[in-house]
This record gives sequence, structure tokens and C-alpha cells, in this order.
Amino acid sequence: MNIDYRTVPHPVIKDRKITFVFVDNKIDLPSSRYLVHEATYGGRHGYIPGRQSHIGRANRIGELYRHLDEMGLNWRNATEPHIKMIRNAMLCWDANDNEDYDNYDYKKISNNSMNAKLGSWFKFYKHMEYLGEFYDMSMTTKEIIKPIHGNNQLAHLNLRFDSKREYIEVWILRIKPDPQSHTYHAISRTEYSHLERHFQDLDMVYVMLSNLMVETGLRATAALEFKEKDFKFLFRYLNSGRKMNDCIKVSYIAKGGDSKKCDLPIRTIARIQKEYLSREYVKRKKHYSNRCERLDKKYNNDILWITKQGKEVNYIDLSNAFIKVSEKMGRIDNRITAHWMRHTFATWTLMDYSNDHNIPLSNTGVIPDVRLLNLLMEKLGHATLSSTMKYIMTALRLMGVGANKGAIVSMSNFRLSKPVQELIKIEAKAEFGDDFKEDLFDNESYAISRRIVIDDSISEV
Repeated sequence: MNIDYRTVPHPVIKDRKITFVFVDNKIDLPSSRYLVHEATYGGRHGYIPGRQSHIGRANRIGELYRHLDEMGLNWRNATEPHIKMIRNAMLCWDANDNEDYDNYDYKKISNNSMNAKLGSWFKFYKHMEYLGEFYDMSMTTKEIIKPIHGNNQLAHLNLRFDSKREYIEVWILRIKPDPQSHTYHAISRTEYSHLERHFQDLDMVYVMLSNLMVETGLRATAALEFKEKDFKFLFRYLNSGRKMNDCIKVSYIAKGGDSKKCDLPIRTIARIQKEYLSREYVKRKKHYSNRCERLDKKYNNDILWITKQGKEVNYIDLSNAFIKVSEKMGRIDNRITAHWMRHTFATWTLMDYSNDHNIPLSNTGVIPDVRLLNLLMEKLGHATLSSTMKYIMTALRLMGVGANKGAIVSMSNFRLSKPVQELIKIEAKAEFGDDFKEDLFDNESYAISRRIVIDDSISEV
């Protein structure tokens, strides 16, 4: 069985797409009916789902088809024990649902990923039942309390007093979810500078994209949708007399399809103009034109993000680039993804704002400072008390609060170590950004002020 995927515009909803499953070069009609329904009503509370979610749904159905085919089955004659076998193989479990890692030559997937697959397969069979399609599957289900996306850290306490709790039907094959994280995935400014250096070695177009995302909080899809004419219009702000750290409002299409605005720093516009558009873009667009002609592809005159080979950068290209540089940085298991840039932006924003306005994050109680909530709502387009608390915890983690700071370097050793001095300078550049002045920077004073170095030349009285 050859599984392929093709993406087309949604037949009804504007600016939306659907990915279909093709089996042996023919469209699979049962899954197509399900995927059309999910692309319209598959979001939270039956609303339109996120703009990229159609890809994951199609991949999960294709994955089900492929595993069943390897067992000599198809979705119509498969039974619940067959799905359990697939589940256990993905989790590296034995037939009794016990961990059996020694007998598998690959790593288990996360519990949450497994539940996402089971959830899609469950909904697929339920939709086939709704359509009157015949199949042998008899799914054992149970009812659980419908998850509540609380607006604060203590929302779960209200469950015991709530007489209007809703229940939902789930497949009994679902497993216990992964432990809930109290922080988001975000990286420090120092680690981000290393990320950019590795992107530069790969292709500088990914430097520009990662910088755009970490400076604005835009999701990857929105960043990729910028056009050449968008930046041509923005160039007028470079000579407007505004400061480089000033921001302008730029419209974008959010995950749910709504039009929203984000803050785009003028320094980001200037950097993209200087490092990409004025140096690389023209020759890359020529390569792109030649590639379109050679491969008989439709030419897009508004294209902005182009690889050095002349290929238009898409979501998969960007994701693969993050995988490659993550591995270069030694991150094999906990890879950095494009969405980390959004969380990193929000975390840095909280850290800088709290520092500028003297709001001690470490003293946050059950409810965060309302200024921080409003800040995230403005910068990200949405925020809750719960998500704000998670960003505060993420900021505290990056700041090292509660962590073992290790041995403090003595001044005598610091002066003897050029690599350590260089790392301190890199940290300072990342912290101060455009305000960093090489000729005024005092490496030793900075290291002492950040409690990285202790001045052992001062004798005790």
C-alpha cells in the first residue's frame, strides 16, 4: 500500500485548506468525508479548527491505514484488539500493557501523542458509523468528565462543587496522559544566539524566520505568510525618525482564521532588509524563477522566503531546519521547534517588562499581576490567568530561580580563562541587544553584578 497526501483549498471556508489521503494514487473516499467534516467542525466546541491541524489529522489516518495494511488488514475488517496491538507497539509495551523497552529497537512515543492518534481514529470510526458505513470494529468506551480549560491555577477545585459537570465518551484504549508541565518550552537569549549561528550555517533564511518569530510571537504559519510587498510597505518606517526598538502594528491571520495585529519592532524590519532583502533576495528569487520553469511549477511573484536552492520555504522545511539545528546543539530528545519561538518571545517579554516596572516575578501569588496578563493578551492575541502563570514559571526557570547555581568562578580564574570571558560577553550582548556598547562594556564588572564571578582580590576586614 502506497500512502500519499495532497492538500487543496477548503471548498467552503475561505483561506482554509484540507489534506486528503491517497491510497495507491487514488483518493480514499471514506477518510475524505471524515477529513472534510473535521476541517469544518473539528475545533474546540465544534468550531473551525486551527489552520494547520488538517495535516496532522490526515497523517494520523494514513498511519492507521499503513499499520493495518502491514497486518494484512484494512479499516473495515480491523477489530479493537488489532488497534491495541498497534498502540502497544508504539508505546513499546508487551501484550499485558507492561513496559518492554528491551524488545524494541526504537523509542516509545509520548502518551499524549498516542492519545492524539487514538482520538483521531476513534472519531474516524464514529463518523463512519454516522455515515452508515459498515465495519467490524466494536469499540469499548467509557465516560469521563469533560476536561475544563480553567482560567486559573485553582480552577480544578471547583469541580467538586459543580453540579453541571459534562461527560464525554472516550475509547477505553486511551492511556494515562503525560505529566502536566507547569512551564512552556522557551530558551534563553544565550541559547538563542547559538541557534541562530547554526541556522546561519544551514541557510540564513531560517535565521530571518526564527528572528521574526522570536521578535513578534507569531506562529510559524503566520510568519511564512509574509509577502515581499509587506516589507516594501514597512520600509518607510526605517526613515520615520522612530527608534529601532519602537514597534508598529502589523496584521496577520491567527490560528483560528481571525485577523489580528502583532507588534513588529523596527529593528526586525531593518535586519531583514539589511541581511536578507538587500543581499540575498534578488538572486534567490532568480533561482526560484528558474526552478519553477524547470519543474513546471506556478510562479508566485509575492514570495518572500526562499532557500539558497531557490525553493519556497514551507512549514515542513522550517520544521526540518529546527530539527537539524537542534541536533547540532546536542538536543536529540528535546528538540527546539518553531513554536518554541512564540513561547520564548512571551517569556522574554515578561522578564523584560517585570524588570523595567519592578514587578518581582518570584513573589507572584495564586493570581498574577494584572499588568502581566494584559501584556500577554496584547502581545499574543490571547491569554488567561493560567497561561500567564505558566509563562511566569517559565521566566523563573530561565532566570535560574530555585536552581543550583553551581560553583562561582573566582576573579583570578576568570582572568585566566579567555573562553569564559567570551561567553560572558556573548551573554551581555544577548541581554542588552542594540544597547550593547563594546567600547563601554566592562567584562569583570558585568560578571560580578550577575554573581557569575566573585572578586577574590578583595581581602576580608
